[in-house]
Amino acid sequence: MKKTLLYRYFKIGGIPKKLRPMLESEGIVVSDEGIGGWVFMRDFRAPGKRFLHRITGFSGFLAVTHRRIIAYAYWKPVINIPVDDPRVSGIKSVVLDSEHLELSLESSLFHADWQGRIVLRLNTGKARQFHSAISGIHG
Repeated sequence: MKKTLLYRYFKIGGIPKKLRPMLESEGIVVSDEGIGGWVFMRDFRAPGKRFLHRITGFSGFLAVTHRRIIAYAYWKPVINIPVDDPRVSGIKSVVLDSEHLELSLESSLFHADWQGRIVLRLNTGKARQFHSAISGIHG
């Protein structure tokens, strides 16, 4: 899968230099950076925000280590959760095809004052590997 233009020219959507050593020390199971995708927010409510249906494109990365699942859109964390956290079972992983992965979660599991569904559609050639790694965490 091709990397996003923002990643190829400006390294936007890569694993931050300060974060990489921590992820490597945790033992990276699978990771991909410079991947494009979309964040869908459905019936979303948070303090000062309301979206019936919002779609935002991004360049980012996704990594699964032996200790956490972490995804960034641009420079902001979208998911950063330890694998032993019971909320990890609320992250649903679906392989749309060999190069597209969908992760969905209920936002209220991660923020008490949020409501609504958040869906990440990621364009990665490692979709099946990510799905297997995340499914393996669920047991």
